[in-house]
Amino acid sequence: MGQHITIIYANEKLEIDNKIPHFYENGHLIIPYNNETRDAVEELQKICKEGMTLDELFNFYIDTAYILNKDKISFLEEYKGLNNDLNDLEDIALVEFLKLLKLPDFTVLSYDDLAGDYILNFENFIYKNSDIEYYKLNISMDKAYLYKYQGCKNHCLKEMKARRKK
Repeated sequence: MGQHITIIYANEKLEIDNKIPHFYENGHLIIPYNNETRDAVEELQKICKEGMTLDELFNFYIDTAYILNKDKISFLEEYKGLNNDLNDLEDIALVEFLKLLKLPDFTVLSYDDLAGDYILNFENFIYKNSDIEYYKLNISMDKAYLYKYQGCKNHCLKEMKARRKK
């Protein structure tokens, strides 16, 4: 059985809203994203051009993906009132989720041990994938819960609960 997952990771020193499910592992902030099929990351990688800002990517995606939606503003409004339930974020489009995170520097990894990886790197909100160094993984995928979304989600919720008790 193939192992696949999509995660967003960044330096653990970056602050993130506690409403966003996340945990810390070996110096990294890790945010699981429910994309078992890799489609979202592959789609964004096709759209992204070197130097494109996250805002430009977001606007391009919204303009093309929701071209038939005359009221794009109301569509996006539904994501403003997020609470602490991970389920609220499971169906949000990846580009919308990335914009919601407000992380300047991060990597999106769609890991698949059979089909290979898709990696999106952003530095200061700008897409930076042309340098071969950016294709290297800066995170070790050596924990069983990092292989599938459900395991990562369960670990994330356990870690968040433990942080709240402190």
